[in-house]
Amino acid sequence: MEKFYTKKEYQKIADMYGLGKVQKISRLHIGFGMSTKAAAQTSLGQFVVSKNILSDKKDIVSKSKESLQYEIDMLNAIKGLLVPVYRLSMGGNYIEKFGRDWITVYDFIPGKSPKKITVPMAYELGKFLGEFHRRGQKFKKDLSSRRKYYDLNPSVMKKMKPFAYKQTNPKLKSVVQEIEKGVENNRPPASLPRGPIHVDIGHTNELFQGEKLTGIIDFGNFYIGPRMVDVGKTVMWNLCPNKKLDKNLFKNFIAGYTSKRKFNKTEQAYLRKAILYAIYSHIWVDLYHMPLKYVPESWPLMLIRRFLPVARQIERDGFL
Repeated sequence: MEKFYTKKEYQKIADMYGLGKVQKISRLHIGFGMSTKAAAQTSLGQFVVSKNILSDKKDIVSKSKESLQYEIDMLNAIKGLLVPVYRLSMGGNYIEKFGRDWITVYDFIPGKSPKKITVPMAYELGKFLGEFHRRGQKFKKDLSSRRKYYDLNPSVMKKMKPFAYKQTNPKLKSVVQEIEKGVENNRPPASLPRGPIHVDIGHTNELFQGEKLTGIIDFGNFYIGPRMVDVGKTVMWNLCPNKKLDKNLFKNFIAGYTSKRKFNKTEQAYLRKAILYAIYSHIWVDLYHMPLKYVPESWPLMLIRRFLPVARQIERDGFL
C-alpha cells in the first residue's frame, strides 16, 4: 500500500507549517512501521516531512504523541548540533494531525549515508558524540513510558528470556546462551554518568559530505541512559569492518570524543565492556524481537555474522 502523500496533500501540509509553495517531493525513507519521510523542496527552502503513525497501545512497536514530543524537546535542548531542527506549525505545534496521521517537519540536512568510515570520519563521529553527550547534560526530563531498548537489567532480562530462547533456526538457538551471558557479564554499572543517548548511530543515520559529518538523524530510540552505551553502539556500527575492531579508527574516534568530553575513571575502565555490551545487547534484543515478528530472522542472523566474531575476539585477545 502506498505510504506517501500526493503532491496536493504535501501542499496542505506545507500550508500548515508555512513552508511556501511545494515545487518537488522526493521520497527519502519508508519508516519501519512508524514514519515515512519525504524531502519537500518549496519556495522557502527544503524540508523533511515525516508522516508518523502514533498510538497509545502498550506494544513494542507503537509510539505515542507524548514520546515523539519528548524527542523533539530533547533535540531543542541541544540546538546548534548537527541534528534535525523541527519546525513549529502555524498553530504553534511541532506535531500536527493530518487525517489519521501525525505530521512533523524539520529543516533538510544535506549529505549522504557513508558506505565505509575513514579515519577523518571516525574522528568526526567521536567529536559529534562527545559534544552531544556534553550538551545533553542540561536535558533532565526522563519519560517513564519511553522504551529503553538496551536497559537490560535483571528484571527486563527475565521478561525477555522466554521469547529469546524461542528460536527455531539452529544458528540462532546455538548462540542464545552465549549472548545472554555476554549481556549479564558486561552490563553497565549504576555509577556510570547518564544522559540522552541515541543508541543507533550507524551508517543509515549518518550524513556526510565527503569526509565531513553534516548530520545525525533518527533519534527514535533515544532515551536517558549510560553514555557509555552510546559509545559502545557507535563503535560497534562504525569501527568494526571485516568482523574485527579497527584499532586506528577506534583511536581517532576516541580522540574526537575526548576533544569535546572527557571520560571519567569509571567510564574509562568500562570502555572495553561498553563495546562487548553493545554487541551482546543488540543481538539479545533482536533475539527477543524475532519470535514476536518485529524483525525478520535475517536480522539477528546478520548481527551474529558481523558482530559476534568481534565480541569473541575481544573476549579472547583482550582490548586493542
